[in-house]
Amino acid sequence: MPLTQEETERYARHLSLPELGEEGQEKLKRAHIALTGLGGLGSPAALYLAAAGVGSITLIDPDRVSLSNLQRQILHATDAEGTAKTASAARSLRALNPAVNVMEVCTRLTPENAGSLLEGCHLVLDASDNYAARFAMADAACALRLPLVYGAVKGFLGQVAVFAPHEGTTCYRCLFPSGTPMEEEDTASAAGILGAHAGMIGCIQALEAVKYLAGIPSPLVGAMLSADTLRMRFTIVPLAPNPACKCRENGREGAAMKN
Repeated sequence: MPLTQEETERYARHLSLPELGEEGQEKLKRAHIALTGLGGLGSPAALYLAAAGVGSITLIDPDRVSLSNLQRQILHATDAEGTAKTASAARSLRALNPAVNVMEVCTRLTPENAGSLLEGCHLVLDASDNYAARFAMADAACALRLPLVYGAVKGFLGQVAVFAPHEGTTCYRCLFPSGTPMEEEDTASAAGILGAHAGMIGCIQALEAVKYLAGIPSPLVGAMLSADTLRMRFTIVPLAPNPACKCRENGREGAAMKN
């Protein structure tokens, strides 16, 4: 799928990068990303993915825009208050880059619908704010052999990791096995968050997604970036796969069904 003249001009700064170039840009153009969560992480991630020329983006979020969102959720404008976040986000992304195919899914991702929502994608970006969606997304991504770019924030702390268990890396459930105590009070919406901090973590997620799709190696594939932006400390922590993880077993089963 060669680039058009307009795309060559739009992505000129990408094409100048030897690590990306025309081949990498064409890979982005062919790519389909599923993005779950259009809040503090998903807002900057979605904007940069669309700006980068990712060909198709499926937006998954059941919520509506509220005034308290606007301090950090830069996809949405004040006049979008009360509208579905998927509709508000799609409008912003189409205005930014009309060539991107944006699909709206205004529903909550669950274990029952995760597989059908993610099937056909090339990468999943987790910008959700609840554990049920994260587990459902991680399980479906593993079964479908899709890389998962994970991000989370709380206060001035943030995490980003790229899980690709079909390539031998750890997965989300390797870190948080079934039965791990999870409290929704630990999420950013309950604990408070500085908008620019969430934006930075979301931007790193978009960067990792673009690098993975374009074939640019990253130290975060199978590792986690831990960020403390109050003290501006950043650490990459290697992650070891858990051989007994059921999600990894599901990934192998998914591979067998596809072969």
